[in-house]
Amino acid sequence: MRGCNETITLFNARRDGETGRFVYLPTVIAGCSWHRGQRVVIDAEGGLMAADEVTVRIPVDADFGGRAYVDPVAWRAGGEGFTLQGGDIAVKGRVTGGDWTPAALKAAFAECFTVLGVTDNTGAPRGGHWRLTGA
Repeated sequence: MRGCNETITLFNARRDGETGRFVYLPTVIAGCSWHRGQRVVIDAEGGLMAADEVTVRIPVDADFGGRAYVDPVAWRAGGEGFTLQGGDIAVKGRVTGGDWTPAALKAAFAECFTVLGVTDNTGAPRGGHWRLTGA
């Protein structure tokens, strides 16, 4: 895929069995594309308003730092690696250290969004990838 020169850090939410709270486990992925734009949406009163939208494409041959993709059901059951699912947090750039929460990530990084949708385009004949969208 062309234009895939960005590094992202993806934070997967997993419930801690002992505390019951969510912990956010990071995976640094190099070789992605990141596009921020705006779209027009209709508010509750029928008026128009602008909303930020981010689209990230992750090629199947991106650098996952030695980690492997696992489908969300297997990952939530304790699978190793990383997954792609709604509710994850994506940050543009490499994030290290800390016990990050979504609020802390959004306060610390301007280029950060909650994943609302995941599209699996890995079977595409050219440029297989996953597409993340969110705001």
